[in-house]
Amino acid sequence: MKLNREALAHYLDYSFKRIIASATWEIIGDDIEEMSYELNPDMETVKNILGQTKTKDNGYEPTMDADPFYADPEKKLYPKIRDIALDRKKGDECKTLMLEVIVEDTEATNHLAYVQEVIVKPQSYGGDTGGFNIPFQVSEDGKRTKGYVTATSLASGDPEFTEGAIPAEESFL
Repeated sequence: MKLNREALAHYLDYSFKRIIASATWEIIGDDIEEMSYELNPDMETVKNILGQTKTKDNGYEPTMDADPFYADPEKKLYPKIRDIALDRKKGDECKTLMLEVIVEDTEATNHLAYVQEVIVKPQSYGGDTGGFNIPFQVSEDGKRTKGYVTATSLASGDPEFTEGAIPAEESFL
């Protein structure tokens, strides 16, 4: 069975404080029809004088584009995205946390999740008659932490991230 696209969810911490324990998450994607986390593998391939190909793997430079992101004063993320764009903020003022959750089993009590330090950079603002749009790019910038969120917290719209391995599910015979 393949997973539906909604099995993968991305949230940004709209407090921009960069503290996992007090992060306040808002899901991104409600107006977006397609969004992928581009891994952007960084590899160099060189052929030596012996005719051998050598590949140097430099890792990844992941990014994700959130487009469109319509200006909606009811969204808690909107004021931060607006201010970064209109005030031309840079550096630490653009840094926050992203929560990535993968729901592989809808019956599970806990779901695999990662928190990543990121930089959020609006790419433009304006748009067409569809609405005032501020599309932005998310780029990794620091530590990635593996953990999980509870199904209950996810269903409430306020996911609670816990670092570490997912606890084993209890089975009742």
